[in-house]
Amino acid sequence: MSYVVPRTCTEIPRNDADRNRGTPSQPLKEYRSVPAYVLLGDPGSGKSTEFQSEYRNLGKAAHLLTARDFLALDVDSHPEWRGKTLFIDALDEVRAGSLNARTPFEEIRGRLDRLGRPRFRISCRDADWLGDNDRKHLQSVSPTSDVKTLRLDPLTDSNIRDLLTAHPGIDDAQDFIAKAEEWGVEGLLFNPQSLELLASAVAQDGGWPQSRLETYEKACRQMAVEQNEEHGLAKTPLPQGQVLDAAGHLCAVQLISGTIGYALNNDVVDANYISLDSGSPVSIE
Repeated sequence: MSYVVPRTCTEIPRNDADRNRGTPSQPLKEYRSVPAYVLLGDPGSGKSTEFQSEYRNLGKAAHLLTARDFLALDVDSHPEWRGKTLFIDALDEVRAGSLNARTPFEEIRGRLDRLGRPRFRISCRDADWLGDNDRKHLQSVSPTSDVKTLRLDPLTDSNIRDLLTAHPGIDDAQDFIAKAEEWGVEGLLFNPQSLELLASAVAQDGGWPQSRLETYEKACRQMAVEQNEEHGLAKTPLPQGQVLDAAGHLCAVQLISGTIGYALNNDVVDANYISLDSGSPVSIE
């Protein structure tokens, strides 16, 4: 979808003592005066789109580039990076292609330090951000030794209606939303990428599937495909059937155990999250 809707983000508390602050959601533009921040979000949630919008609004005072280019290109050959607010997009993509997630992150810190610690913004998938540990290390290259962590909010109901109305294959946005709720896939509506995939699939097939099971199967097949080219190239893709089987196994374990979700490593000490590298029986055979 080329149509862009206004989005909001929420500041992530730094520690448990801050969790009751009730930080309100607000547009990303409200953080333009902040020297440094990291914008997190799910795959396809719109992080790059928000960076492009902010970059255009700041004009000559900013420079937008991918984390891949920031690491690959010679700092001395790019004077346009100096004295600007740097928008460094997709930290997750360089981490996905590295054996050690720390290596590209440390290289980015080194380059920011070499540039004189400019104002910066970094975007990253939630799953590839190492939490407060990453934030603390970025503080050493922040202009003011402070880095805020923001999370892009899901699409609002109004956002969803506007995007569907602008979609060339959807005639009635409200009817589409009602069908998604009827078939139990309304969760896909709140992410721009999954909304686009669902809308395009329905438009291509000339309408919704005839049953809830068929709708779920179609939605699951769409979600099992890596939509990001860089992530797809960084790792050998698994067969779709294997991805679906693994996801089903994990969902079953989560339902039976009553946990909230999974942690990618043992750094998260929380009984509500099962660690995927703990050697527990949740590993997929």
